[in-house]
Amino acid sequence: MKRLFPVLAVLLSVVAPVFPQEASSDAALEAIRALKLVTALRVTEEVTLDGQLDESAWRLAVPATDFIQQYPRNGEPSAERTEVRFLYDADFLYIGVICFDSEAGNLSVNELKEDFNFGSGDTISVIIDSLHDRRSGFVFGSNPAGAKRDGQVFNDGQFNQDWDGVWDAKVRTTPEGWITEFAIPFKTLRFSNVQAQEWGLQVTRLLMRRNEQSNWSPIPIRARNVRVSLAGTLNGLDGIRQGRNLKIKPFVTAGVSKFSGDTDVRTDYDGGLDAKYGITQSLTLDMTYRTDFAQVEADQQQVNLTRFNLFFPEKRDFFLENSGIFSFGSGGGGFNGGGNEGVNGGNLIPFFSRRIGLSAAGTPIPIVGGARVSGQTGRYDLGFLSMKTERLGSTPSNNYLVGRAKRNLLTTSFVGGIVTSRDSATPGDYNRVYGADAYFLFSDRIEFDSYILKSQTPGRTGKDNARKFLTAWRGNELNISAEYNTVQANFNPEAGFVRRKDVTQYTSDFSWRPQLERSDLIRNLNFAVSADYYASGAGTVETRTQDVNFGAQFESGGFVNVSMNRTFDRLTSPFAIRPDFAVARGDYTYASYSLRGNTGQSRKVGVNTTYTWGEFWNGTRQSFVSTLNVRPNYHLGLELNYNGNWVDLPNGSFAANIVGARFTYAFTSRAFLNTFLQYNADAHEFSSNIRFNIIHRPLSDLYLVYNDRRNTASGQVMERAFTVKLTNLFNF
Repeated sequence: MKRLFPVLAVLLSVVAPVFPQEASSDAALEAIRALKLVTALRVTEEVTLDGQLDESAWRLAVPATDFIQQYPRNGEPSAERTEVRFLYDADFLYIGVICFDSEAGNLSVNELKEDFNFGSGDTISVIIDSLHDRRSGFVFGSNPAGAKRDGQVFNDGQFNQDWDGVWDAKVRTTPEGWITEFAIPFKTLRFSNVQAQEWGLQVTRLLMRRNEQSNWSPIPIRARNVRVSLAGTLNGLDGIRQGRNLKIKPFVTAGVSKFSGDTDVRTDYDGGLDAKYGITQSLTLDMTYRTDFAQVEADQQQVNLTRFNLFFPEKRDFFLENSGIFSFGSGGGGFNGGGNEGVNGGNLIPFFSRRIGLSAAGTPIPIVGGARVSGQTGRYDLGFLSMKTERLGSTPSNNYLVGRAKRNLLTTSFVGGIVTSRDSATPGDYNRVYGADAYFLFSDRIEFDSYILKSQTPGRTGKDNARKFLTAWRGNELNISAEYNTVQANFNPEAGFVRRKDVTQYTSDFSWRPQLERSDLIRNLNFAVSADYYASGAGTVETRTQDVNFGAQFESGGFVNVSMNRTFDRLTSPFAIRPDFAVARGDYTYASYSLRGNTGQSRKVGVNTTYTWGEFWNGTRQSFVSTLNVRPNYHLGLELNYNGNWVDLPNGSFAANIVGARFTYAFTSRAFLNTFLQYNADAHEFSSNIRFNIIHRPLSDLYLVYNDRRNTASGQVMERAFTVKLTNLFNF
């Protein structure tokens, strides 16, 4: 680490000459952005949602036009014209978008499923910052097939696609292009109670035929389109109200199941209730009773050849919605390539909702119910969560409490705090975590991100802290960062996630992504170097890694990348990779290499592959991880996954392989069949998860779910279940 800061000084000297050029470009975009203003027109006539835009009011509304490319020619006008108009009445905001296309017969559409992948084809996305706080918002999008996608924006650039709102869209193709018409109830949005509203607005169009992304309000290359601080302005909304903002969603379930060792088939009937109430215009109360997640897709199995915990993402709707409020220590996330800490390789998440209602092995623990308050008041973001689980076998009933608060500063900075608590029905069995974090972004480039945390667990006192400090430069092409974080031996977040305990980590990263603005093939090159140093709690070196990467990103969205890694590892005790294979204690130095490639999401046939080879501890390893996507049309999708590992050690060789297949078929934009099959050759286990979903009304669903898990060596069925779940939303 003594060498780190002189290196950073040299790198910053390289950055300095680039700054005036980037600043000049940003100033030009900001001047255009200041003129991005569009007015919504109030109507009294009925607006029919049909994708026609044939009501007279549409012709009177002045459109938002003159979209500007972010890719491939940043700052230049879009190659095709887009017009966006806004109408409203007492209950709805109507958005009409005309996407002109000189080659309307070549529209790119690959998916009809709900929440289709951004980047898989032609798309229009409307981002509304209805609180006009330049930090949060709602995203509504569609494609030429009429598929819908929505989500939430938080921390000015982080995106939660798992939010679902009540709204509708209709799409029509024409000889001149395609038209999409949105109807968004004001009950779905959050806004202040003033008479005349002024909202932030961004509209993004993907034109895949030209590999073009354009925005109504211009955005620099380094930023994502969900950076609402870079949005334009929508005004003209006058005298609108959210109403009572009360949603009640009861559900009933019925099913049969059989588990290994059962002599009889179990029959289950259950029911419960979810409810949502707007306490204020920007604070929402969510309640759940007899919470059920029968419709959730099974986890994708992983191969673990490390000494550390695997991360499995949260998939349950109740915890995913408004999850951004509870994010901690993850910074702004508004830069391309940014992401949530923990999810993308970070070491610690102080609150990880998957710890509620799921055992360490992923077995569901019944949830009695709970409540969540989330939203904003003034300059504060607030979140409070309370959940209670039932007793299951030797696992006692637990109460979970989480509190999160952030004070927003400047444009995109904040300071905040978090508290998590777990108490069981067993006296003296509890866990607490307290912490504070701060994030500052200056000149839209200089970043500081830090936190400090402390845990309390009976019998574990002293050395119970976790800390982090990161500083970075985030430019259009240059990114430089240095980070320090530590997790002490007794730090124990039982409502969180820790990948690697009792360790102090020092990290430095440098990447340069020169843009090839006049190339029709390559969008940018990529050169990156990084170094990590891990010290044990005793202060001795535990791991050192150095990585070198170089590659290219193509205009099609695909990429190719080559990386070289050199690792030093010190084992103070034997490490069992498998029950019958162990690496002896000692010092190990080994090098490996990897080749990655991706053809992009918009192709009918797409491949994402990583091949790794080289030394591994005192032996060798080859790894081949690949995903093949086949989409012959926008109804049908097939995804094949393969994760193969071949390890040779002095005491023997072994292979660890997992094969998966995901089949999706969208009958319409409201009826879907999803099949997920997995085979773990190492565990001799085959599992299937089949789900059929009909959306009979917005946010009202019928699910038919079949799960099967069996041991292929013995032929024994380990689990088999069929469940029917019906939900219905009452919106007041």
